[in-house]
Amino acid sequence: MKRTLLSLFLLVGFAHSLSAQSCVGESGYVNWSLWMNFSSQPDSADLSVMENYPEYPDQQNILGSLQTPANFNNYYASLIRGYISVPVTATYYFNVVGDDDTFFYLSSNESRNNLIERARVTGYTSSGQHNKYPEQTSGLITLNAGQNYYFELHHYEGGGSDHATVYWRIPDTPDIDTVWQVIDYNYLKAYSCDGSCPPRGTLCDDGNAQTTNDRQDGFCNCVGEYPKPSSCVGESGKVEAYYFDNIEGNYVEYDLVNSPNFPLVPDRAETLAGAYGPLQPYTRDQYGSLVQGYLTVPVTGQYSFNITGDNQTFFYLSSDHNIANKQSHQALVFYGISEADHANSSFQTIGPLTMEAGKYYYYEFRHKENGWRDFFSLHWKTPWQQNWKRIPKFYLFDYDCEISCITQGTPCDDGNIYTNNDQYDANCNCVGTPCSGPDCDDTLAKYSFYDPAGTTGNNITTTENSWESCGTGLGSNPNLARAGNSHWIMYDFDKKYKFQGSRVWNYNVTGETDKGFRQVYVDYSVDGVNWTALGGVYNWPQAPGNVDYGGFIGPNFNDVKARYILLSSVNNHGDPLCSGFSDISIDAIHCDDKDTPCDDNDPLTSYDKFDADCNCKGVDIRCASDTIHLARETLADPEFKAKMHIQAQALVPSTENISFTAGNSIVLLPGFEVSNQGVFKAEIANCLQEAFVENQLTGKKGDEKTSGGILSSSEEVSQRKEVIFRLNEPGHVQLTLKDNSGNTIVIILDEELEVLGTYTKYLPTNRLPKGTYKVELKINTNLLQESFEVP
Repeated sequence: MKRTLLSLFLLVGFAHSLSAQSCVGESGYVNWSLWMNFSSQPDSADLSVMENYPEYPDQQNILGSLQTPANFNNYYASLIRGYISVPVTATYYFNVVGDDDTFFYLSSNESRNNLIERARVTGYTSSGQHNKYPEQTSGLITLNAGQNYYFELHHYEGGGSDHATVYWRIPDTPDIDTVWQVIDYNYLKAYSCDGSCPPRGTLCDDGNAQTTNDRQDGFCNCVGEYPKPSSCVGESGKVEAYYFDNIEGNYVEYDLVNSPNFPLVPDRAETLAGAYGPLQPYTRDQYGSLVQGYLTVPVTGQYSFNITGDNQTFFYLSSDHNIANKQSHQALVFYGISEADHANSSFQTIGPLTMEAGKYYYYEFRHKENGWRDFFSLHWKTPWQQNWKRIPKFYLFDYDCEISCITQGTPCDDGNIYTNNDQYDANCNCVGTPCSGPDCDDTLAKYSFYDPAGTTGNNITTTENSWESCGTGLGSNPNLARAGNSHWIMYDFDKKYKFQGSRVWNYNVTGETDKGFRQVYVDYSVDGVNWTALGGVYNWPQAPGNVDYGGFIGPNFNDVKARYILLSSVNNHGDPLCSGFSDISIDAIHCDDKDTPCDDNDPLTSYDKFDADCNCKGVDIRCASDTIHLARETLADPEFKAKMHIQAQALVPSTENISFTAGNSIVLLPGFEVSNQGVFKAEIANCLQEAFVENQLTGKKGDEKTSGGILSSSEEVSQRKEVIFRLNEPGHVQLTLKDNSGNTIVIILDEELEVLGTYTKYLPTNRLPKGTYKVELKINTNLLQESFEVP
């Protein structure tokens, strides 16, 4: 049903402008129009957004009947349109065969506005197989002598065999395959209203002395390049997408924007064919996308824009070339939709806007993919085209002020077929090694890409990927209460953990799944001697023994704390000798005893220890906490600052001068000690004010309760800086890189943040000229700066 509706939409969509014009052409043939090089089997949705559909096919051939050549190609779509005319009035049945999807439409007269679907194949048939689907055959249709009847035959091919044919017969013949006749040239007339504009790229003269490189755009517009208003406007016809891998979640603002690598340290990049991507969808999951560039229009007029995407997709369009104005127009896709779903939400569409030829408009895509379908696509309606069409690279320019840099050594494609081993170099350029020797013109020298090996939650069907226990009289069960259960396995995790949910894959070896555990005891222990039962007996379903097996939700350990887990089989699914299972995964959190040192992975904290609930927590001594508690331990940092209170039992060593600063109170508890020759200082003061002064506060200080933490930047490592800051209260955060004169180079972060805690952003310096730079952090009204040098 989905494909039917989309096909009907196409027919209505391009029927308006030619409805009053006669397009009846010469008799005796029809044109077979083809659109090639899809990555999978196309459908009407794929075609509807193509700017060259239906007037400008990739290829066009003449046919003398409504029968396409067999086994022509893979992954293409084709359209035959024209007119059927009969010399004698008669009533006909129509029938289609095809491989793959094939649709036949016939109008009630010469008008394209009256097209009706008459027959279809949704799937495939063999050649001459007329009765596989009942919808292959139309009802009775009367054709009047001398009347021209407009028709269309749509064909969508995946892989393997391909063909499409339209047959007919009169009703008084027997309903057998031999009477179906292919509609041939005797009854056909060509469609004569295909596009007649010069091909895109044809040299022309737009009559404007300001422009250069004048070329036809393929829609009868002669377009020249106007002077660029900024050095950031880059190469014409280039659209570069940056991708950030291994980011979970569906959301742009929460998942992508908060990733340390976004927006300056992508994992890979590719050059797109227009404002849409990626080049190969359905190949990756859990990544984000960033595209920046400039859009131009060939003629001044009214333009509307529409985005589709999966998953969440944001589009920004500036009122001019200035990136600072990018939020002038925004379009949003909150949840994944199909590419032709242009009316899912009012937030998808911008305009109509009056846009001027000769101006450059900054645009930006942000896209987040989680799983399954993935794409982002920008469409427009123009003065010459009133259907949504994807915007090609012809009207786009690259953004040339980026400082993004992909890690040196990452494989890439430099676009040169005569190089190999293409990789990013230290200057962020994709370069290959030139080939040499007598076969240097061999295209096999091109770097070969291989699909990445993805992971799934499925379990394969080999014994090597399963565990089993066979026989009797095996080792004694570690839990004396399970002495009668001889098939068991005990896991020693070396340290204590807090265990939560689990997932189990039962014994999944093909033909041997009856070995799988059926009824199971689950016990846990801290010392391996004293055991506690986790609930009663668990029932594990039998595995199917195939590679699509995804397991089942196992026992919930409900935050029990243990080092050992014991699984004991009461019985199995029928095997008389062996019992086992393929795999088990358990969610766990490391959980040593309270006050055991640990690492909370927060670079802004010190003295990290486990608390009573297995949480590893450190102390932020940089004025980010209301209260600091210091246990009986030797202090190693020189300064401890809290907004309100400090309580300490600590030891001030002789080798370090220690100072405490707090806004309200400093309490030295019993046990606090200053070593001989140690120096200790305590001061009641506003540590936030001190921090801002030390970090060169340049803006008006806001409410202390809503201020953020202290900006910190690491030493340069491999031409990349690590910028770390803490957010203590929700607010608007802007993180900017500026040159020594205060000019903005890039806005790294500009968002309303609600999640409190430590944030990290990576800043590559490979593309920065030598000199002094400033990282500026603004949280609400508080402004902090830190300088660094690029040598």
